[in-house]
Amino acid sequence: MHQQLPPEQLDRLICLEARIHKKSKEEIIQEHNLQMESEKQTDENDRNKQNMDSNKKSDDLKCSQNSENSPQKLFTSQNLSPVQKKSIIVKKHSQSKKKKKTKEGQQKDITQYLQYQKKQQKAKKCEQKLIEYSIQDSPFKNKSPLHNDLGLEKQLKEKQNQIAISEIKIKELETHNSELRETISSLTEQQLKMQDVVKQFTIENEKLKKQQLQIQLQTNRVRLGEYVVQREKTALVDVWIDGEDLRQAKEQTKKLENLKTEYENKKKNSKNKEEQEMRTINVKLNFLIKEEQQLQETVDRLETEKNLHIKQLKRVYEEEHARFTKNNDYPLIGERYQVLSLLGKGGFSEVYKAYDLQELREVACKIHQLNSNWSDHAKQNYIRHAIRENRVHKELNHPHIVKLYDSVEIDKSSFCTVLELCDGPDLAYYIKKYKCFPEKEAKLLIGQIISAIKYLNNHKNKIIHYDLKPQNILFHLNELKISDFGLCKVLEDDNSKLQLTSQGVGTYWYLPPECFHMGDQPPNISSKVDIWSIGVIFFEMLFGQKPFGQGVSQEKILKEQIIVKSQSVTFPQKPIISNECKEFIRACLAYNQVDRLDVHQASNHSYFQKKLN
Repeated sequence: MHQQLPPEQLDRLICLEARIHKKSKEEIIQEHNLQMESEKQTDENDRNKQNMDSNKKSDDLKCSQNSENSPQKLFTSQNLSPVQKKSIIVKKHSQSKKKKKTKEGQQKDITQYLQYQKKQQKAKKCEQKLIEYSIQDSPFKNKSPLHNDLGLEKQLKEKQNQIAISEIKIKELETHNSELRETISSLTEQQLKMQDVVKQFTIENEKLKKQQLQIQLQTNRVRLGEYVVQREKTALVDVWIDGEDLRQAKEQTKKLENLKTEYENKKKNSKNKEEQEMRTINVKLNFLIKEEQQLQETVDRLETEKNLHIKQLKRVYEEEHARFTKNNDYPLIGERYQVLSLLGKGGFSEVYKAYDLQELREVACKIHQLNSNWSDHAKQNYIRHAIRENRVHKELNHPHIVKLYDSVEIDKSSFCTVLELCDGPDLAYYIKKYKCFPEKEAKLLIGQIISAIKYLNNHKNKIIHYDLKPQNILFHLNELKISDFGLCKVLEDDNSKLQLTSQGVGTYWYLPPECFHMGDQPPNISSKVDIWSIGVIFFEMLFGQKPFGQGVSQEKILKEQIIVKSQSVTFPQKPIISNECKEFIRACLAYNQVDRLDVHQASNHSYFQKKLN
């Protein structure tokens, strides 16, 4: 029965029988071989018996036939010829030869089968070793081979089920992914349409604001004045002409001064006059003095409006002649930032108000452009400074420091840094507008600046801003934020000082004496440079003027060494400020670095611990 099966199935049956009867595989094979030999022997005996029976029958049949023809026997040697005898012998020999071949073939088949069994046993042993290695960590390792095979079959079925489930999940995910792609494509298309609508809306809104600004500027030209071009000898120059409000205020001031002078003269010549007339003169003089004070306040207010009006005129002029918007009033940067209007212009850059079409917020875009007339060295130097500013600024995150959002390359000669847009103007604007801040407000704002400088000083690489001034301090939501890190210095390797190799840069009114040191060796600077700048800004906020070099140009400050000669600070009599405030400013403006406050001393100064009434 087993011979009719394929070898692999036969081997499988033998293994199962060995496990069931708890015998070795060799014993089962031996028993099978013996059984097969006995079965073969039995079959052979049965066949021989059948052959003998059939031969006997045939002989009997022949004998009966011969007996009918002749009374003598057929197979007697007397009745057979030599040829017949020979044929009978040959026939018997061929039959015995066939039987021998059949036995040899059967023995050969048994030998081949045994050889095949040996090969299968060797393969099974290798396979068993591999299985033992593969299931060392399996829960079936301590069980019998039958259990191992059953466990492997179970694991195989589980794996097949898992694969089938995974394939179903993959198909579901592919379907879901396809649906998501279609959704994303649809949403992207909608987003582009929305961005286009927002873009058009912001542009139209900005155009409307510019129209309103032009109307306001035209009104202020009449009220406050404007620049007109006049010829002076062979040159054309811009000359300022006051508007009606300013002219009238100045004329009234002049009339009041004449009346005041007239009544003062009458008072001087009224020695022999009556007492009643003297009282009348004094009353009129007091009235003129009060009126003069009110009129002077009006003139001051108009002068402040005039300065702001001039600033707006200058900005509009710069916007009309800006390099970046020369060919397009409303360019789009990086398919994201819609440029709207010019905020300001520096020496090497232009700052625009823009709208972020992705984040839906207003931002400031600082455009850095290389001048084609610059030398290669100048271009490389500018790029190096811009990259350093970008790298340093990007790492900063403080509530009183303007955030850097992004950097975008525009073309080979220009790139853009995207900054947080502050809703208010800079500190210089309010100093011009109000001239003098109340000490309480000024102290609060200076505290915010010190907080930002302390953060820079505590950074992993200490940072000196080096260009602190009212123009670089912006208002946002009634708080101050420091901007413009183009001149910043980075102190690496935990150094507290740095050699100043770039002398002559910065804004001279706000730099300490050590920055103007001339000699063979460059001076060493520290974060105390920023403390000096804070002292100057605080003084300017309180008194409406700079402590050193007020009304003097940068060239004259450098030429006459005004800052270098400023050994101490002098405070005006008005407005009156507290002695603690004066002491703090003196400590910030100490001539020698050793005597000057550092960042931590300034932050923890007793002046900031005490609350003002």
